[in-house]
Amino acid sequence: MDYAIVTGATRGLGESVARLFIEKGIGILNISRSDNDSLQKLAREKEVSYEFFPCDLSQSGQTEAVFREVGTKVFGSEAETIFVVQNAGVVTPINTSGEVENEALETSVHVNLLSPMIATNELLKAAKGSESKMIMVNISSGAGSRPVYGWSTYCATKAGVNMLTETVSLELSNTHSRHQIIAFSPGVMDTDMQGEIRSSSKEAFAEVESFQRYKEEGMLRSTDTVADALVTLITKTDIESGKLYHVNDLL
Repeated sequence: MDYAIVTGATRGLGESVARLFIEKGIGILNISRSDNDSLQKLAREKEVSYEFFPCDLSQSGQTEAVFREVGTKVFGSEAETIFVVQNAGVVTPINTSGEVENEALETSVHVNLLSPMIATNELLKAAKGSESKMIMVNISSGAGSRPVYGWSTYCATKAGVNMLTETVSLELSNTHSRHQIIAFSPGVMDTDMQGEIRSSSKEAFAEVESFQRYKEEGMLRSTDTVADALVTLITKTDIESGKLYHVNDLL
């Protein structure tokens, strides 16, 4: 059985991605703060492996320990392919620089950037000596490629994710590794994160009215639609390692 490690599979895009993997007979390792009963039930029905690993990704010690455990498990199996979808993320703090709480800034950097870095490091360590191939996906954002008023932390962390992806891909290529890593920009989706964005003040987030309009005019894609594009990409396509894929180019 192949495996998929998904962070933040409790809800939103992570839940939709995990559900599609289960439908394909791929075992799930859900790394999140809380479990998902519906995924557990679906996995039982499909007779697919499902395990939950509680982890607060804002805590680097927890992140390291959990990914070390998960890496040992999946690369100690006889799986042909290990999929990794680093989906967990936070959009807060939403405010202009000089008005941001440093604690919220630190949490964002830990969840959005440091945890993917630690996870990548631990999984590549665990992969040594294994015949399995790892395909890693870092969930990015359009905000990683352009400045957005009020999103300095989110923009910076997602830009960091993009550069992490490119650099790790370069290293893998230079060592002729079979592993691949890509970034994926999912566009605007109908998620709880969007609700947080829409509740911002215009002073804190200059584009808030545009995001409110996305919801009012039904312009937000469902997470199932985006997840289908992503899972199809990495399971059926010869992907280009190091590339930032945009959902709009896949639908």
